[in-house]
Amino acid sequence: MFEENGRYFELSLRQIAFYFILSLTMDALGNGLSIATNLGSAPWTASAANVAHVTGLPIALFLAITTVLVATANVFFAKKFIWKRYFGNIAFGLAFSFMAGLFNSWFLALGVGTWPVWLKIPTDLLALSIIGAGISIYQRVNFIMHPIDDLTNILRFSYFKGSAPKAQISNFIVAILISITCLLLSGSVVALNIGTAFAFFCQGFIIAWSDQHIFGHLVHGNMAATHKDLPKQ
Repeated sequence: MFEENGRYFELSLRQIAFYFILSLTMDALGNGLSIATNLGSAPWTASAANVAHVTGLPIALFLAITTVLVATANVFFAKKFIWKRYFGNIAFGLAFSFMAGLFNSWFLALGVGTWPVWLKIPTDLLALSIIGAGISIYQRVNFIMHPIDDLTNILRFSYFKGSAPKAQISNFIVAILISITCLLLSGSVVALNIGTAFAFFCQGFIIAWSDQHIFGHLVHGNMAATHKDLPKQ
């Protein structure tokens, strides 16, 4: 949905496709670049990396498991099951994982991993900011999105009165607890660094800022179909 001169209009299929492809690419690019810097990934990516570290199994397996589990949890938080959205979000998560892997390989080939720390730190923070902006776009389009970001959207509007920071931090707490559990089991952690802390505390604010300043005419649409019924005032 978008707003123009105080009036609200539904997005056309062409507009949905444009914003969807753009935001998916931004999300995958930002994650691929962040992983390449090796200075801390977003909390859910870090949790999958730590479970893979403990078990010795591929990280892609746990990213896929996370996608399915969170998509299922969203059904309970939203108190609605929409099969097209459920399987669409899983498909989004799998496509995102594939594209993020491609971008990561590309950035590693460019030598990002060998850059000095003083250059990698702002690069990592930029990458995480790009992720937040991409999330903001596809959350407002509200077509299909990564289940983890759909969870943030559900928490934001159904439980936290529209607060993106509160919703994002609540979402990330579970991922951080998974990484802490892995630390207790193995005595070490991976993929946790300055970037993880930045994402935990700041990504919700980046999403809220992007809502206003990046394609600011876009507004959150299709809310009734995908969120639990809000109590009457």
